[in-house]
Amino acid sequence: MLIPIASTTKIMTSLVALKYGDLDRKIEISEKASNIRGSEVGYKKGEFITLRELLYGLMLRSGNDAAIAIAEGLSGSVDEFLELMNEYALQIGAFNTHFESPHGLDSQYHYSTAYDLALITSKAKENELFNKIVSAKDVDANEYGFTRNYHNINKILYQISNANGVKTGYTGGAGKCLVSSIHEEKDDIIIVVLNCTKRWNETKKFMIILRITISLSKL
Repeated sequence: MLIPIASTTKIMTSLVALKYGDLDRKIEISEKASNIRGSEVGYKKGEFITLRELLYGLMLRSGNDAAIAIAEGLSGSVDEFLELMNEYALQIGAFNTHFESPHGLDSQYHYSTAYDLALITSKAKENELFNKIVSAKDVDANEYGFTRNYHNINKILYQISNANGVKTGYTGGAGKCLVSSIHEEKDDIIIVVLNCTKRWNETKKFMIILRITISLSKL
């Protein structure tokens, strides 16, 4: 089922940025980025922020301003960055996904599926820095050489033992969304819930069922 995916979009934004970007390059925050609606870090027009820091702002604070800055900084424009997002989605087999923005605000032809999001997340988790970012709970500006501190708004990190990511999302069209990663024994289990009011509880239920299934398989 094709469905809006809100800020879980930013998993692909991160994946493309990590594939094509220079993490230490400083990107100037444009007026478009600083004025984007919805969730934001609060970057100001004219600030220069490294791509590395923008990725933390994107994934921990769900910054739409970070998403626009990343797109413009890597590709020169949002439209050109979207071409990379959609091309890469097809390359990794996310055939029922289409992006119209790097942030996921509601638009007519911006959609994915739970399966495709799990596939995209699995690909992203092959990257060591992606895992470090999405599993971080608090980031100290002085320690990282950033312009700001960052606190991860993803509650699943605090509610499930061994949770190590990944991304929340919410818009009026998409409802409440959550892509989670939980380390279990030697593997990470990815759980995707979309348009789910009780996303935290449903994710925890899925994890309980999976743990029971894994235990029974060993008998």
